[in-house]
Amino acid sequence: MGAVPAGNVVPEAQDFRLQKIERAGGEKDWPFVADSGMLACAFVFHQPAVYFLPSEGGSKDRAYVIDTDLYGMAFANIGITDVLKPYDNFEQLLKRIGPYVALGRRLCNQPPGTIVSGSEL
Repeated sequence: MGAVPAGNVVPEAQDFRLQKIERAGGEKDWPFVADSGMLACAFVFHQPAVYFLPSEGGSKDRAYVIDTDLYGMAFANIGITDVLKPYDNFEQLLKRIGPYVALGRRLCNQPPGTIVSGSEL
């Protein structure tokens, strides 16, 4: 992973990196209710934090934390229930969101303020 910033422990708007993502035509494991949105990553308390921002429907006004730490993710997203598609068990949820968490963490390797328009990462 890239260098961890030494400045603030809580990110400001210019500290985020963004990438547009969207559901492919026949994608079965797409984890989100919205068919498209933005992944965002910033360092929070010196650790990469990955967010999904839906482009339509759901909680568009608040970023949704995605992480493989399901307890932390549940705590960070208290009260937001309309972002993820229903899942049968935690294994299925991890299978669905894992690739997006990994992509978001790679996004954090980019300079702050980066906006990736496609699937370059």
